[in-house]
Amino acid sequence: MKTLIADDHHLVQKGLRIMLREVLGSNSEVDFASNGLEVLEMLNKTNYQMLITDLVMPKMDGMDMILSALKMQPSLKILIVTVNPDTIFAPRFLRAGVYGYVSKTASDSTLREAIWTVSNGRRYLSGTQAVEFADTFLYGNQANPFDKLSKREFDVALLILKGYGAIEVANTLSISNSTASSYRSRIFEKLSVKNLVEFIRIARQFRISDD
Repeated sequence: MKTLIADDHHLVQKGLRIMLREVLGSNSEVDFASNGLEVLEMLNKTNYQMLITDLVMPKMDGMDMILSALKMQPSLKILIVTVNPDTIFAPRFLRAGVYGYVSKTASDSTLREAIWTVSNGRRYLSGTQAVEFADTFLYGNQANPFDKLSKREFDVALLILKGYGAIEVANTLSISNSTASSYRSRIFEKLSVKNLVEFIRIARQFRISDD
């Protein structure tokens, strides 16, 4: 199996290669990428069976990279290994088409299981993720309203939850203050909330906030 490992930390790259070869054998072909644009450049040149990637890397947003990668190679099996909490991010990326989502704080045995499962073309769900997906299936009326948000609106929502005001959101995302305010208004409208208190409450209800 030919695998691309994407992470901007050299030691993480090497550690993932060691673990990959422990699971799939020493003959597994492995290449590395250090940023999102490099991932797409390599996918454009080479057909890979699996991509193991972090979400937070230089030069490209994580979701944009994932969607572009799947557009280039629809059969690509993607395993995300990241520090971003799975309760917040895993559902969005699993629905986008990745095969698995694992925290970098997970045990070695968990990561090995995820690599083995994804390499064999099956979806990997942690125990917590499986429970959440089962709850969604059984209680469909509790659909997450944050799924109504666009990718950029979701980015803004996460910054608001960190306590960022319009100016800080604008500076972080390189947009104007008025655009940041417009995003906030659209987010509140889509979530049917009237103020920040209600917004924080619904974020906690649907585990968008870890607070």
